Amino acid sequence: MQTVISLSQKLLIVLCFQKNGYFGFEIITGIVTNMNEVKKSISLGVGIILISSFFYASYGIWTKLMGDFFGGYSATALRSLLVLIILIPLAIWRHELKSFDYKKNSKSLILLTLFSALVWGPLYYAVLKAGIGLSLTINYAAIVVGLLLLGKIFDGEKFTKEKQWSAFFGIIGLVIIFAPTFGTNQHLLPLIAALISGFAVAANIIILKGLPYSTTQSTISLWIASVISNIPLAFILNEPLPAISMHIEWLYLLAFAIASVIASWLMLRGVEHIGAGLAGIVGLSEIVFSVIFGVILFNEDLTQFMIIGIALIMLAAGLPYIKSKFSTINEAC
Repeated sequence: MQTVISLSQKLLIVLCFQKNGYFGFEIITGIVTNMNEVKKSISLGVGIILISSFFYASYGIWTKLMGDFFGGYSATALRSLLVLIILIPLAIWRHELKSFDYKKNSKSLILLTLFSALVWGPLYYAVLKAGIGLSLTINYAAIVVGLLLLGKIFDGEKFTKEKQWSAFFGIIGLVIIFAPTFGTNQHLLPLIAALISGFAVAANIIILKGLPYSTTQSTISLWIASVISNIPLAFILNEPLPAISMHIEWLYLLAFAIASVIASWLMLRGVEHIGAGLAGIVGLSEIVFSVIFGVILFNEDLTQFMIIGIALIMLAAGLPYIKSKFSTINEAC
């Protein structure tokens, strides 16, 4: 049976041959033999990550549909409770719920709780006031830049040239999107709220990375921290907390919680097939889905400034992963 070699396979063969000469054919033989199986796994992984990004982007839809029926913090607390109601039984059923050493990790968990108060309350406000596409794009950019900077400061990660360029493009993208709002009140406060939310997410990721917990333990800890931090704020700010009723907004809230679980689960499964690097690149589709949802479902504007800013932010988010994939190819050869 004749082996069909794709353009990407040919590129890999050329790279290997250039580095290894005649002996590169031994490597090439092994690569081509297993390429079809690998290709199937990668295609499956990419598809899973795309669906995950779709559900992540749908967060903005549920937020817009719930509107002012809930407050930002009350909606976040209720959603977190619903997610825990779904996750904990699943973790018990899969024998993944192990003991938590809270005393030993108390400082990290307190910080996790404090930063959780800055995640969805501000972002809920941003989505309602500035729209889905713009808010989630700003939020995504802040997460990327925040991870680069906080990873360098607190986690000792190397700030490579690729990361420096990534931070540069991310900041420039943010400036371009913010530029039309300077000197006006239009969207400025909501975009700042989305920015704060993104940095808070980045801080939580750095904190979770340092905890000696499994993925399931870390996920449950994060949602518990969200409940603990958002319930008091909902009461302090006197946010609306409607009684459970037949209002459609309660159904939207339930859909929001289910989408949260599906998005996270699919992301983990996708990473198993294609690794974190390629998953990070494909995950950029979340921005595209967010913008599409905003324009089609809620008639949000898409200006030239936004298009340029979004493109730069996607470049910033993907740059380190793209470099990583080329490094992996070189190592394979």
